[in-house]
Amino acid sequence: MATYNKETFKRLFQSKFNLSKWQMLLQDYFHADKVRVSPEVLDEDAEDRKGYFLGSMTTQDNYELGFFYYEMEDGSVLRRKVGLCNLIRPYLGYGFDAALAVFNDGTNWRLSLICDLKEDATSTKRFTYVFGDEKAFYKTPILRFESLRTKANEFLEIKKAFSVEALSDDFFDEYRKQYAEFVKFLTGKEYVKKGNKWVEQKTGEPDAQYFTSFKEDDKLVRDYIKKMMGRIVFLYFLQSKGWLAGNLHYMHDLFYDASDEAKENFLDKVLEPMFFGLLNTKPEDRSSAPLVNGVGVKYIPNAGEIPYLNGGLFQQEKIDEVESVFPAGMFQSLFDFFDSYNFTIDENDPNDAEVGVDPEMLGKIFENLLEDNKDKGAFYTPKEIVRYMCQESLTAYLQTGIEDAEVKEHIANFVKTNDVEELGGASSELAMSIDQKLIDVKICDPAIGSGAFPMGLLRELYACRKSIEIFEEDNAADIKRHIIQNNIYGVDIEKGAVDIARLRFWLALIIDEKEPMPLPNLDFKIMQGNSLLESYKGVDLDVTSKKLKTGKDTKKTRGVLSLGFEETDVQKTIQDLVKSYFSITDHTLRAQRRQQIDKYVKDYIKVCAEGNHEVQDAVDELEIPNDQFFLWHTYFADVFEKGGFDIVIGNPPYGVSIKDDYRKAVVASWGNVPDYEIYYYFIVLAAPLLKEKGIMSYIIPNTFLFNTFAKHFREMLVEKWNVLEILDCTKFPIFESAVVRNAINLFQKDSEGSKQVGYRNTANVTSFSDLLERERVFMTVESLLAMNQNWGLAFYLGANDIKVINQISSSIDSICNHYDVSQGYIPYRKSDLIKIYGKEEGERIVKERLWHSQQPLDNTYIQEIYGRDITKYSYHSTGEYVKYGKHLACYVDLKFFNSSRLLVREITNPQIIACLLDELFVNDPQLISVIVRDERYSLEFLWGILNSKLATYYHFHHSPKATKGAFPKILVQDIKGFPLPIASDEQISSLGKVSKKVLTKKKSNLSTDTSVLENQIDFLVYHLYGLTYDEVLIVDPKTPISREEYEAYKEE
Repeated sequence: MATYNKETFKRLFQSKFNLSKWQMLLQDYFHADKVRVSPEVLDEDAEDRKGYFLGSMTTQDNYELGFFYYEMEDGSVLRRKVGLCNLIRPYLGYGFDAALAVFNDGTNWRLSLICDLKEDATSTKRFTYVFGDEKAFYKTPILRFESLRTKANEFLEIKKAFSVEALSDDFFDEYRKQYAEFVKFLTGKEYVKKGNKWVEQKTGEPDAQYFTSFKEDDKLVRDYIKKMMGRIVFLYFLQSKGWLAGNLHYMHDLFYDASDEAKENFLDKVLEPMFFGLLNTKPEDRSSAPLVNGVGVKYIPNAGEIPYLNGGLFQQEKIDEVESVFPAGMFQSLFDFFDSYNFTIDENDPNDAEVGVDPEMLGKIFENLLEDNKDKGAFYTPKEIVRYMCQESLTAYLQTGIEDAEVKEHIANFVKTNDVEELGGASSELAMSIDQKLIDVKICDPAIGSGAFPMGLLRELYACRKSIEIFEEDNAADIKRHIIQNNIYGVDIEKGAVDIARLRFWLALIIDEKEPMPLPNLDFKIMQGNSLLESYKGVDLDVTSKKLKTGKDTKKTRGVLSLGFEETDVQKTIQDLVKSYFSITDHTLRAQRRQQIDKYVKDYIKVCAEGNHEVQDAVDELEIPNDQFFLWHTYFADVFEKGGFDIVIGNPPYGVSIKDDYRKAVVASWGNVPDYEIYYYFIVLAAPLLKEKGIMSYIIPNTFLFNTFAKHFREMLVEKWNVLEILDCTKFPIFESAVVRNAINLFQKDSEGSKQVGYRNTANVTSFSDLLERERVFMTVESLLAMNQNWGLAFYLGANDIKVINQISSSIDSICNHYDVSQGYIPYRKSDLIKIYGKEEGERIVKERLWHSQQPLDNTYIQEIYGRDITKYSYHSTGEYVKYGKHLACYVDLKFFNSSRLLVREITNPQIIACLLDELFVNDPQLISVIVRDERYSLEFLWGILNSKLATYYHFHHSPKATKGAFPKILVQDIKGFPLPIASDEQISSLGKVSKKVLTKKKSNLSTDTSVLENQIDFLVYHLYGLTYDEVLIVDPKTPISREEYEAYKEE
């Protein structure tokens, strides 16, 4: 029996495939008990392959795993992956849960785990390694397979060995460490994680360059290192295509074959000359171009075989001109790290993934690594979420204008499967109509981040068009170029995000190119800017668009026209320049055109700012574009000429409250939103960006569903949008690093608003895939607004619960109309005390709890009562004494403490607790005080209602805080707004009398059984709210009263 260790696996993976050694490994290492001596031949009639069934095994955890082997005679398996999975899929239906398959072309071989597990999803999934390169390190598969040593006969452990997610996490963690080392070398600082936050700490002395080259600007250093590493990663992807002198290990050799002199200044002497002198310079211009950093390309082997890429990624920027020298050991560590991973150029599909680093990893790096993104609310969106949102938004767009439900279903199936027969065939009238819509669609992500959503839609558009147009693979890159140029737009406030998003689109083109081609210029497709502001220092920069819409001429628009723009469209000159810029490959012409565009934009801003000399003077020094504003109607004028975008999609920032001058500017543009939370503004922004019937799909926090201050915002949503679907993902986390829970929205801009709202019931869901298995159902807008206090509960409850809640809510009266309600006092809120007493004294008061004492020191001291001190029937105070008065941070009128009142415990686990008392105590917000204002009503009447089963049922099925966290709460506004039935004097008196009986008996003896009386209270309350007996059973399925008793009582 062979011994299997790291060295054994290294030799196996670096070698050409050997069938007998593979069969031996299956038997000796995986303990496969049904490996055939003579493999069974499959696909005997196939001319391009020979297939074999090698045998099978029943794993220790009771999965059936089949073993297959294919000799491929039609092209290299290194590049090919389409169709390989289909060779195995038919056999999974014959008793196998999964297959371990080898695809061999004689040089390289693919090892794929192909699963068809019901618990995973409906689609077959394939996870793959590519082997056969004698110089490759194969670190990941070696470690993974070696770790299987004692678990190779367990399927779930084998599946872990093919885990793309685990590799992604490993790569990201090491990338972060490498990034941190470069930053620390320059600044002497690094970010360390404390709790859930990254905190910057000084861990060493800064290098001299920190003061000379970077002027002590930490952010500049981070951006510089980020861009440097991004460029190097890009070259590793190019290397995997064989575009670096045909050497799949070019970057490794570039460093290790360099002289010591070159290694000691590797960035300035080797990498930057390669970036700027080769990748950004046409071959015919290289001999006459100035030397980069004075050294040119003398340290770069096979320089003539390095392609010119255009595009801007390797364009030398001002920051690149600084001298920056790093120790050779840092680059050695970086290249060793990159060399140990397999870089795959194709972005992995959720159902078909090569185990390697794909371009999507760049998105994860950007949105998770850089600590300053947390301030902007940027979070990496998992790919299954991206795919769902892209497919659903594209489907909704394609279905627009179609009334036939069957046709709409066929369109939805087509988007999911790319089966053109769903449309009646490629030449059908429907297919031609859909294809034209795909060609014409305009898509925007106004907070593009690393480009996940536009990239997802690029894949969907390409797949749909390919199935209809049936073009050759040789045309794939041209189709993708067309999609990028004509269909996709994006904006982000962070320049680093824009760089990464562009990089991913370039990589998407490289996948399908057979030979290196100059990349398109994406400067005016994916742009830096502040999406929320089309103004600068109070100056409206959309003057021309407003003039065109209204037909009114103004002094400002006449000034703009005088710049030389055509009178019929003042943005056309800029737009024509922008359109031609996309395909310019001449470096000099590109720079000239860019300067020309920027000059026109600055002139335009100056005219818009006519009379505002401060703004006009600032414009010349203004970087264009920037993070202060974005000229939607100028840069994307071609879109707004046709009414706007068809799809606005994304994961807008959140967890950021807009403040100070920025808040003033945004409010001036868009008005107020709840809490000034930034994601609400992106919802508001979507409407003017979209044309009528356009589609918005966002993943946002779930707080808009129940935020007390978002009540009118929710009403606005159903008034201005057709709500196709809201997926409430509250029950499970989507983002690893974010503490908030989320919702996914699919809205259609519609001036008529919504008649119904689509959703999936969230009861007992545990994951996103679990939620998607639920059927999309619909609720009337009226039913949803009846639960406007908490939409999340509407999506959670069943139809019967909603009916009961609506019945209770139909009461037109509420507690606040007859009772006064107040939260408790707050003695030590630091922010208030600092305002009153100053910082030092305010902090001292809080620290010493200055006004509390174990004993009353004078007659101003009053004892406190706590939430734990009350029950429904009794109370006793265990609290300290507090010097009560208006010197406290938050004073509450004494009438809520010295009169007869109900105290309602804030924590409602497991039910609402309301206690009646009239003794003098003060209480903080853990208790809520209720006193009578309308003498017709009594505290006993309300005691009966609040302590009833109906009240607790209503609260837990209606209040925003009732189901949140381990300590559900009832808030002051919940009590104020609690519906009261219109009750007669007799009904108020009857309920009050029964309540008094309960309290009297319990006061005499707390252990007295009052269940019969309390059941009577429940019955009276049910009748007061008009519940039928069937509805009573929904509130309390175990009610002791019979239907006959209940209905007979009702008839009295």
